[in-house]
Amino acid sequence: MTTKESNEERKERFKAMSSADRKALIRAKMKAEGLQEGSGVPGKDLSSYDRDEIWDLIQVTSCFSEMQTKPTTIRAKAPSKKKSLITWILIALALTGGMVLYYRQYPSPDTRRELSVDGMFAD
Repeated sequence: MTTKESNEERKERFKAMSSADRKALIRAKMKAEGLQEGSGVPGKDLSSYDRDEIWDLIQVTSCFSEMQTKPTTIRAKAPSKKKSLITWILIALALTGGMVLYYRQYPSPDTRRELSVDGMFAD
């Protein structure tokens, strides 16, 4: 009788294995499935590829939806905190600049009071 282990337990067991143990396990599973180790291209073994060639193959296979095992979900990109902070700083600078210009144009408190009263009672 075999006991079923959870995904977390299986991941922990796999992480606890040495590299050689992991390779042996993967090779045993491939042999059980009838798969042969290699690139899948006749006459070309896996060691003959360079990094750029492997990256190109990964990019090509990512274009074919039938080769992907999981459906991908597109999430909306959340605004970064840095952009939000910059936006708030720009708003504060604009308001401060407006107040400075207002006080420079109307330096007298009496003039500013008249403008405020005229603005409130404008019909």
